[in-house]
Amino acid sequence: MNALITTVGASLNRSKNLTSEQLAGYLLNLSNPNKTKDFGAEICSIASIINRPLIFEREYLYLLASDTENGRRIGEALRIFFEKSPELSFKTVVLKIVTDLDDARPKEFQNKGLRNVVKEIAEIYKHHIDHLAINATGGFKAQIALAQAFGMAVKVPVYYKFETFDGVIEIPPMPISLDVELWLENKGLLDTLEMNSVINEIDLEAEYDYRVNFSALPPEIKLLVDREQDSVGYMLSLSPMGEVFVQACRLSLDKMNVDVSLKESTVAPDRKLKKSSKEAHSNKQISDNQSFINKLLAIPFVEEVGVRGSSQLFDRNEFVCKQFGEIIKARYSTRGGTLYMEIRTTARNPYELEKAVEEVVSSLKQ
Repeated sequence: MNALITTVGASLNRSKNLTSEQLAGYLLNLSNPNKTKDFGAEICSIASIINRPLIFEREYLYLLASDTENGRRIGEALRIFFEKSPELSFKTVVLKIVTDLDDARPKEFQNKGLRNVVKEIAEIYKHHIDHLAINATGGFKAQIALAQAFGMAVKVPVYYKFETFDGVIEIPPMPISLDVELWLENKGLLDTLEMNSVINEIDLEAEYDYRVNFSALPPEIKLLVDREQDSVGYMLSLSPMGEVFVQACRLSLDKMNVDVSLKESTVAPDRKLKKSSKEAHSNKQISDNQSFINKLLAIPFVEEVGVRGSSQLFDRNEFVCKQFGEIIKARYSTRGGTLYMEIRTTARNPYELEKAVEEVVSSLKQ
C-alpha cells in the first residue's frame, strides 16, 4: 500500500484568522498527533494509519477538499504540512478541490458536488488500483459515506477515526458484490445520466431516440436515479450512490477476466440496412453519408442497421453509440441533420454487447 486518499473537512476551522501558510506553520510546531487534538481529524487519522502501520510506503497522498474558501485554505495548509512534516511527510502530496462541493449551494452540492467526489476517487483509483487505501474521516457526512461506499465497492481498505477513539478502525467490507451485468444491461441510460448533471426525459428521447419508461426499470436501477417533476416534465439525474455504482462497475469490468469474442454475421453487408421508403429526409441523409453507412455495414459482427428516423437538429459533427437493453442506439450528426439508428449485432450477452459498442465506435473513428 503506497497511496492514500483523505477526505478533508473543517476540523481546523477554529483557526479562521490564519492563512494556509500560517496554519501549516502552526501545525508543524505541534508535537504528538496521536495525543494532540489540535492537529485536527485529518492529521490525527493519517498519523494513526502511518504508525500502525497500515500504509507501508508513503508515496502518494491525495487530499479531497470542498469547493469553498475554507476548504481551499485548510486543504492547502494540509498539503504544506504533509510535504514538510519530518514524521508524516509523503513524497507526493496532491490537493484536489472537488468542484461544486459547496454546502452554500445545496442544488449543485447534491446534483454535482457529491458525484464529483466519486469521480475524483475513481480517477485516482485508476492510477493505483490495489495499492490504494481511503481515509474517510474528514468532510461532510455525505462525502464520507460515498468515499466509504466506493472503497467497499472496489474492495480497497477504508479507514475512519471516531473522535473518542485512539486510532483509526477499518470499515468492515460489505458481504455483497457488484452486479456488473445489471449495469451493462442499463448502461446506455446510466452512462447518459452520468454525462449530464440533469436531463429532461423529453430531451433524452429527442437526443437518443430512447423513451424512458421509468416504471418499467428494474427496482435496483430506480434506486440509482433521482426523478423530479417540474413545469416541463420529469428531470432525471444520477444519484450520488448511482455514481458510485457506475464508476465501480466500470472499473471492475476492466479488471474482470471475461473472454469476449464477437461472432461474425452471416448477413451480407448489402442486406443489413433497413429503412423506410417513406422517410425522404432520412434517405437523403443516408445518400449524403453513404461512405459512413458503408463502413458501419461492413463491421463483421453487425447484423442489421435500422434507420428509425431523422431530424434537422445539428449541433456538431459526431457519432454517439450507446447500449440500451439488447439494442445499440446510435445517432449520426452532420450539417445535413441527424440520423437515428438501431444496430443489432451477434452479441449474445451484456459483456459481448459492451464489446460491440466499443468496436463500433473504434471502427468508425478510423
